[in-house]
Amino acid sequence: PRGHRTDTLDALNPGIENCMKVAAHSRREISAPSRFDTETQRWQAIRRRDPAADGHFVYSVRTTGVFCRPSCSARPARSENVAFHVSAADAKQAGFRACKRCRPDEPPRPQREADLVARACRAIESAEQVPRLGELAALCGLSAQHFHRLFKRVTGVTPRSYAIARRQRRVQET
Repeated sequence: PRGHRTDTLDALNPGIENCMKVAAHSRREISAPSRFDTETQRWQAIRRRDPAADGHFVYSVRTTGVFCRPSCSARPARSENVAFHVSAADAKQAGFRACKRCRPDEPPRPQREADLVARACRAIESAEQVPRLGELAALCGLSAQHFHRLFKRVTGVTPRSYAIARRQRRVQET
């Protein structure tokens, strides 16, 4: 029935809108005043693994030669082995390498994931036929299962549902 297709498209609209929002995702700007100005505040943020502190500073560990985000899930180092840096570039210049777990020299994880999903959405929208899950996953450099979970978590719909809804929308517009 015709009404059923419209209902399905309307039900998928939040996912489509999420994908569009993801594509337009902007980076967070850091304001000048910070609640992480003192060493004590910074150390507390590390102990809490406070994601709000990400982007305000990074910390390095002398014994490992690694620098991390404050929210990194790695075991916290002893305070006498920790130094604070304003940015990842400062920590690199001091001779430390980026943590492989939290990747402080890259954009935050939610932004990296949003960029991958936006790339997949653009590929779906520009394709004549619905792309296979494996093709989309390969485009993003992920396994098919991981890509499927990521896409659904970010947009609220599966890649196939998104592709079908986009196709229906194109047909309705013409």
